[in-house]
Amino acid sequence: MAPENDFFIPEWPDKLLDVDIVKARFVLEMKSPCVLQPSDILGIGRLLRAAGRQLFDPQDSLALSQWRALFQPSLSADPVALRKFQKPAPAFVISMPVMQKELFSIDDRFVLEVLFIGTGIPLIHEFLRSLIHIGKLGLVAGEGHFEVIELLNLEPDQSEGLVWRRDEPLESLACSVQALSWLLRQGPVQKQVHLSFTTPARLMIQGKPLRKPSLRKIFPFMLRRTTSMLHAHCQLEVLDDPATLLELVDQLETVAARTTWSDWRSLPGRRGLSVGGFIGEMSVRGAVLQELYWVFAAASLFGIGKGATYGAGQFELSD
Repeated sequence: MAPENDFFIPEWPDKLLDVDIVKARFVLEMKSPCVLQPSDILGIGRLLRAAGRQLFDPQDSLALSQWRALFQPSLSADPVALRKFQKPAPAFVISMPVMQKELFSIDDRFVLEVLFIGTGIPLIHEFLRSLIHIGKLGLVAGEGHFEVIELLNLEPDQSEGLVWRRDEPLESLACSVQALSWLLRQGPVQKQVHLSFTTPARLMIQGKPLRKPSLRKIFPFMLRRTTSMLHAHCQLEVLDDPATLLELVDQLETVAARTTWSDWRSLPGRRGLSVGGFIGEMSVRGAVLQELYWVFAAASLFGIGKGATYGAGQFELSD
């Protein structure tokens, strides 16, 4: 067992206790065969936007405003916030599912796990409405039709509660809201932390993708993504001066780093999304992790870089 001084208790900003989230699982049942690959999940964003244009009556201002609030949130009216934070991303994050097979047959099931944050929680029914419509259009170039048969809500004890099933009114679903803190580690953490980047992280620096990542280059993206999501969807500013944390990162030691460039491309003849980014492993250690750990933890929930809302730039934390 490692000595006691090789551990620390993370310092969580008090404001994180005010962040409401819902972790939900949408169960899809395939109604036509489909070859599905990870880049197709990233393409759901385009389909959701198309669904909004097709679903709603242009005269239904309430429905349109709700859809836009979830999928295309407006820029802040505060000029200071415009400088400090990213353009608001959607108020949810899709976790890239583990693709156990690419060929889906009729009646196969596929689970889409989605984290809703703050202002996105009251609009889960709008997400479900758009997802149901995508099932009628098909996931990939008119193929892969599906029905959303259930919506499950994850509880703090990791149990699943059924909150909606097909043929029930969308307005009947009611998810259990939790504080973000239940997803954040409460026990001691080793002073060496391992980051595993599982889906391509595409980070742009001076107009070029970052191909040789280092923690010093990655951390600002983690910090900006986290603070921007919390500001846009929870009206929280958890950090007064980001420069303080950016300076602390230089005190961390990179123990090991093994990353490669990965391209996710659509199948030949299929119109879709191509995404390139780095994947791999990175281990860092240092006493200042105690003050930085909350950024790593929150960013691991939100993802980083291009396409993070739809599953790109995902990474996992471990000791």
